[in-house]
Amino acid sequence: MRLRSWFLVIAACSLLRCAGGTGSAPSGAPAAPPRGAPRFASAADAEAALVELEDRRAFDAGALSAAASFPDPAVRARAALAVGRIGDDRGAPIVRPLLADKAPEARGMAAFAHQLLADPTSTPDLLPLLSDADTSVSAAAARAVGALGRGDGEDALIAAIAKAPAPEPRASMLQSLWRFADSATAAAALRYATDPDSRVRAAALYALSRKPIESSLGVLTSALADADPYSAALAARALGLLAKKESLGPLAAALGSGKPPLVTNALGALETILEKNPGSGITDERKARILALAGDANPNLAIPALVLLRQFEATDREVRQRLWSIALTGAGRRRQIALVSVVAALRDRAKEALEKAASATDPALRAAAAESLVFLPPASAKPYREKFAADKEPVVRLAVLTGLKTADAVRGSRPLVNAALTDPDAGVRAAALEALGELNDSSVLPLVSDALTRSAADASADVAIAAIAVCEKLRSEPAARAIVEAAYHQPKTLVARLARRALLQIFRADRAAFPAPEYKTGRSAADYAALLSEGRKSLQARIETPRGEFAIRFAGREAPLTVANFVRLARARFFDGVPVHRVVPNFVLQDGDPTGTGNGGPGYEIRDELNPLPYERGTVGMALSGPDTGGSQWFVTHSPQPHLNALYTVFGRVVSGQEVVERIEQGDRITRVTISETP
Repeated sequence: MRLRSWFLVIAACSLLRCAGGTGSAPSGAPAAPPRGAPRFASAADAEAALVELEDRRAFDAGALSAAASFPDPAVRARAALAVGRIGDDRGAPIVRPLLADKAPEARGMAAFAHQLLADPTSTPDLLPLLSDADTSVSAAAARAVGALGRGDGEDALIAAIAKAPAPEPRASMLQSLWRFADSATAAAALRYATDPDSRVRAAALYALSRKPIESSLGVLTSALADADPYSAALAARALGLLAKKESLGPLAAALGSGKPPLVTNALGALETILEKNPGSGITDERKARILALAGDANPNLAIPALVLLRQFEATDREVRQRLWSIALTGAGRRRQIALVSVVAALRDRAKEALEKAASATDPALRAAAAESLVFLPPASAKPYREKFAADKEPVVRLAVLTGLKTADAVRGSRPLVNAALTDPDAGVRAAALEALGELNDSSVLPLVSDALTRSAADASADVAIAAIAVCEKLRSEPAARAIVEAAYHQPKTLVARLARRALLQIFRADRAAFPAPEYKTGRSAADYAALLSEGRKSLQARIETPRGEFAIRFAGREAPLTVANFVRLARARFFDGVPVHRVVPNFVLQDGDPTGTGNGGPGYEIRDELNPLPYERGTVGMALSGPDTGGSQWFVTHSPQPHLNALYTVFGRVVSGQEVVERIEQGDRITRVTISETP
């Protein structure tokens, strides 16, 4: 499963529409359950029932209402979370009264549930909570209002920031502004970009950096000197997105800051600016600094430096010699990156390095060579693509297809794309469909339909997900809707539910005609009670790697099914020897795919357990390629990543060895994962 930028998922989740959502918050007393609703004997019984409903994705109005009116506020809060996770629009009337619950934990979780339900019309119900006396509640409301993205929510957030009584809600309000990215939110964030409280300052810079606008350029440049390295790194990233030539000097100067997160993002920003402004340059002294960073022991510094050096390779002899040497004789991820940089800069003149990589025994190096073909003229790339498309390793064949980034590239390689539709690897077939989607041509729909039909026996849903995505692009074609309806009728529940989302959101189908299918979990009520009991234990995983070990403390209360799944796989030695197939500097380390392609897994999917835990440095989450597609792939964040909040299940946190996490390079293998119980 791939960890993607989930702006697409945010859009997909918006089809989980709630009813109503206007007017003032209701009375604070728990609503009475409907007549005939079950009565839970205890809080434990209620929680077990709610987890079962979540796992089945089953909407039971009686059980949810009974839990939402339970005397224990923790159960009422848990009911709100269940409604949000199940995602059925019929749950809105159940969770809405909890926004006025007398218990702060219930109000806060009700706000989070509205965020998961993703119905913008519920924004007015949330606005009173921005001034809630409990700061954790006002912070939760701010996050929900920001996620829903309505204009009245933006206005209310801006007005509430100045009135916030403490840094915590103020920071949450500022952070939530990033989704709006206009002059009003920029003006509000600018006022706090130099706030003495580091949390507030970081949130303001985050709001300015995700979708920066030019009026923030001066403040972002000044923020490169922020004492907090992660705040300074946000500013560097934003300057790269703005891509102004005048930022080259300040960003190059930041390379000597000694702050790894800032240096990493500054290297990436410099690469972007130089790519968009050909002919611009930096001083020889700072170029020498980049060369030195390319050899740094920290891969978070070395890898982006090797990428940046491609901007100087064609004109700087020393740079060319260094990259050429690494591309021919280096090792691991650094050699792969150097090879791509050499081909990007020298193109046809890089033939020797490309030929050597093409015949290497290391499939990851051959995959890097396939990836680099995007920089060659089509005629030069064609024979290499044909060779790599027949490679025995799926990771190489996959790289050929993911390297076809434009419609012209797909047209030029159409025979190999069509051939890949019958590849034995489901991930390769899915990538072939994604390539066909670049054409935006209805003539591919018969191929999409055939690929979907043949995928019915696949363990993974990757082909179906890709087929649905192509049909969404071609939504005006009747045949596209017919294919998605066929996907809805597949026996695999996950595929049927994803197809239903597309039918309702993209094709405007009648909800009554496409009821949401439930998962058959094979678990009994006793099984769920046992899982919850296990989740209350203080479990820890020790991850041993060639570069050292780190420990993860699990969040069993917040994500019991996800933790149980990871623990079971670890005890079965599933993760031992598995390569770390993805490392993005200053972002994430990702593991759990035995194939090393980024598409592999255990042969099944688990349900998301989205929760309010934030993505900070060292947070452990489940990777996805769509809602409820988690299985075995997990990731650890290198730095705070608030845009991942409530989109990927948080199920743990690194409690020791984070420095080891940040030393691991893509391609390193996990030696052993051991589970233990701590006091």
